[in-house]
Amino acid sequence: MSNVSPPPPSRRRRRERLLGLTGLAAALAALPLPTHAHSPELAATLAMGSIALLAGHRWGLAVLVIAEIFLIGAVWPLAFLAHPPSVLAQIAVAVSVIGAVPGLLSLGRASAEMVELIGARRTRRASRVARAALIALCGVAWFLPLV
Repeated sequence: MSNVSPPPPSRRRRRERLLGLTGLAAALAALPLPTHAHSPELAATLAMGSIALLAGHRWGLAVLVIAEIFLIGAVWPLAFLAHPPSVLAQIAVAVSVIGAVPGLLSLGRASAEMVELIGARRTRRASRVARAALIALCGVAWFLPLV
């Protein structure tokens, strides 16, 4: 037996682990919420992407970020637009939204993974286009419930 310890995880791997754990927490907080705009399906997709990222699959990052974008758009109306808003629902929505923030901050890396996920060549231009598409998706998904 050797007393050699395994090398410490890389910075990227630690960041992916954090993203996977916070995404999983956001998904678990959103699952018991009342069904609104397919929120259980989105929470399940977010949980799947989080588990894939925790297992070391890079494609999980793209799935995680896209699911977080749609999940925020699906659950935030439950905290403010319901009549009357439930305190427990507001807490669950707050946990879901706060848990999604680290994933949304990695939108740039997720756009590069998304380019590879759809089978295109990973170039700077393709990553910029994907990032702009994700930002536009945020605007549509988050403000559409107001209409």
